[in-house]
Amino acid sequence: MSNTLIRALALATLLSASSAQAFVIEGNLSDWGVQRNGSATDWTPNSSAFAQKIEDQHDSYLNPGYGGQAYDAEAMYVAWDAGNLYIGIATGHSPLTVNNPNGNSYGAGDIAIDFGINGSFDYGIELLGSATKGNVYSNVNWALGVWKSNGAWTGYRDPNLAASRALADPAHPTSILSGTDVGTGSVAYTTVGQNNYGAWTTDLHYFYEVAVPLSAFGTDWDDGANFRVHWSQNCANDSIWVDATATHQVPEPGTLALLPLGMLGLMALRRNKAAA
Repeated sequence: MSNTLIRALALATLLSASSAQAFVIEGNLSDWGVQRNGSATDWTPNSSAFAQKIEDQHDSYLNPGYGGQAYDAEAMYVAWDAGNLYIGIATGHSPLTVNNPNGNSYGAGDIAIDFGINGSFDYGIELLGSATKGNVYSNVNWALGVWKSNGAWTGYRDPNLAASRALADPAHPTSILSGTDVGTGSVAYTTVGQNNYGAWTTDLHYFYEVAVPLSAFGTDWDDGANFRVHWSQNCANDSIWVDATATHQVPEPGTLALLPLGMLGLMALRRNKAAA
C-alpha cells in the first residue's frame, strides 16, 4: 500500500470519526444533514440519522386535523450512540404557540417513546411544559388529542375533558400529565420561524433537538428492541413518528479517532524501513 493511499485512508477515517461525534443540541438540524436550499430534498438527512420520517405538507388539512403550516409536523430524525438517544424535529408549529383550547390554539406536546410498539408509550421526554425540559419520565399518564381513531373529531375543543379523553385516539399521545422521573437530558429549539426549507419556500419552520441518556430507559434499551418515537401538538392535528430498532453496536468516536493515528504510524514505519 502506497503512502499516498495511507494518507487518504487516514483522512477519510478521521472525517468519519468527526461525523460520529455527538450531536450539538442547539436547535440547528444542519448536523443531521438538513439543508436550506428551497428544495424538497432539503429534509433528506445524512448518514447520522439511523431512522427518519419526512412528511412536509402545505394544505389546510393535515390528517386527521386541520391548521395548515402552523400545525404541520414535518420531519423527525432519530440516532443514538453508546450513551445517548438523539432526536431532531422540524415543524411549522411554533414553540411559542399559546395553549388555549377554547380559543382554538394548542401548544406543543412532548415526545412519547413506545418500546415494543404496542401502544404503551412507556416513556416521555418533556419539551416545553411546566416540568424541567429534557426530563425523561416512565409510567407516563398521557394527555390525548381531539381526534378519534377513525379521524373524526371528538366534539370537544378541550382535550383534557374526560368526555374527550374517552373518545380520543390513544395512538397519538400529546403531553405528559404525570410520570416517574428517570433521567435528565437536554432540549434546544428555535422560536423564530425560518423559511426556504423544503418545496414551499415561504413556509416558516421551527426546530427541536433532544439528547437523553440511554440509561433512562433501563433494560428496555436492548439489542433488537423495537421502539417508536412520537411527537404531536396538544390537539394532535398532525402527528409524526419514527420506528427504529435499538442496538449497542455503535462504535465509540474515540475508537474511530485512533485509526488514523495507526495508519500514520504505519506510514512512518515504512519510511524508516526505506531509509534503512
